[in-house]
Amino acid sequence: MTHLKSLFKDYEGMSAAERVAHRSLSRGGISSVIWVVTERCNLKCIHCYEGGRNTPEISTEDAFRIIEKLNDAGKPLTFISGGEPLLRDDIMLILGKLKDLGFRVILSTNGTLVNEEVATKLADLGIDNVAIPLYGPQQFHDYFTGTPISHDRVIRALELLSDAGVSLTIKTVVARSVLRNLDYILEVASRFGAKAVYLCDFIPIGRGRLLKDEIVSRDEWRNLLNRFIDEMILGDKYPEIELDIGLHPSAAVYVMEELRRRGYDVSEAENKMKRRRLSVEGRGFVSISPTGDVLLSNYLPIKLGNIVREDLRLEDVVKNPLYRAVGDSSMLKGRCGSCEYRELCGGSRVKAYVYGNDLLGEDPTCLKQ
Repeated sequence: MTHLKSLFKDYEGMSAAERVAHRSLSRGGISSVIWVVTERCNLKCIHCYEGGRNTPEISTEDAFRIIEKLNDAGKPLTFISGGEPLLRDDIMLILGKLKDLGFRVILSTNGTLVNEEVATKLADLGIDNVAIPLYGPQQFHDYFTGTPISHDRVIRALELLSDAGVSLTIKTVVARSVLRNLDYILEVASRFGAKAVYLCDFIPIGRGRLLKDEIVSRDEWRNLLNRFIDEMILGDKYPEIELDIGLHPSAAVYVMEELRRRGYDVSEAENKMKRRRLSVEGRGFVSISPTGDVLLSNYLPIKLGNIVREDLRLEDVVKNPLYRAVGDSSMLKGRCGSCEYRELCGGSRVKAYVYGNDLLGEDPTCLKQ
């Protein structure tokens, strides 16, 4: 996650989530985890990187074993994701176990299964944030998810969770057809008091491999970031909403260079970026699959072991030679290897692999000019 406004506008220090990740990183070498607890889903999103996979799932007992290992690793910032996590009958038990142990937990759900009972339960458990995707107004959102009335159910979920006092994030994908709906997405986020809008760059894998025309160009990304600079970093539009950029670490470098070009002092932001590379693969982040496989990224089929079937500690994962290599910016190749910002940014290791089949290769979507 790259929080643009906290980097370049608000200098109070680390957010609560960043503090948790930093503390866990210092304890066991793991800062954050995306745990895909199921690949089952009730939507058919046309861009889904999982592409309708349905991997077998571990039992509740094994899920609790994973939680204990996460606890031993220092309680990393934990994202519970899917598929649709609410399709697991034991999801509230899993979430409750995490919260009982004092984890900071973000639940990623498509929102369509959130009713009054679910919203109340999530509030009672103390879930720290619920992230729900939105791609545009009703007709477009339902087309993008491949599911009628999914938009209306998302809006209802936002209402229920907001009324219950649950902190919210709106997620979306930066795809060409979605960008025209950005005003709508931001307005909905503001209406329900969302703390952040998470904009993840579109990756043409899974079902998304058929949507290469949706890939946003470098200039389109730069125009988008210029808008954010003018309206939300230098300006005061949507003051309550953080901008979180996913899978595009060079976005922060572009913003820094653009602000510097306009005459602004960005030294404090640069110092903050130096504390931890923006490309998180190999730098404290891991993903866990529904079977307990520990992955370099939830976007990549690169396994580092299995935390259920093997006597594997998460602290051991960071010692894996592949993991260490990916996290070592001195080993990067191409433009990333020669870039002055390789320790700040590191380029997207996911996109280096997806587009070039080389984890250490250059990020072909880099926005640095």
